[in-house]
Amino acid sequence: METIDVIANNIEDYVDFTSQLEMICKFYKIPLDASPLYNFRDALSHYIFRYEATNDYDKIAQETSIKEHLFRGAKDIYVLILQDMIKRVSIVLKKLNFRKKEQDFRILLHEFKKLEIEIRKNTESAVIRNLTSFIEMLNDLIEKTKIIFEQNGTNFFDSK
Repeated sequence: METIDVIANNIEDYVDFTSQLEMICKFYKIPLDASPLYNFRDALSHYIFRYEATNDYDKIAQETSIKEHLFRGAKDIYVLILQDMIKRVSIVLKKLNFRKKEQDFRILLHEFKKLEIEIRKNTESAVIRNLTSFIEMLNDLIEKTKIIFEQNGTNFFDSK
């Protein structure tokens, strides 16, 4: 069982991570759904119940719910970004005629899909612990994607 302070820190970390992901959405013009906000709201309501809990069973139940909501909200926004990137790359890939250019885009497509599998297969605690590294990998891959789009004369922002 964690202390109420540790739980509060986990919630603060979630806000930091999701705000970074939301900024990625805003910058790359990716429509954001409400999942991170709903899950944050739900985590806060469980936090209140955890704070008021008087027995270990209730405390553990609320802590589990908090972690689940934080994990789900972070994972949902991350997967949303990955799926948007996969869609952009797929659209351009369908338009290409040259084998060499196709190869670059297919590699990108597989890298995005690999990241999606990685975030989906990890457990709650592993994802929350490694969210910073997931964000860094995502940022690096998006920057690589922009460069490949530019090298092939495709506008990254118009490929939706």
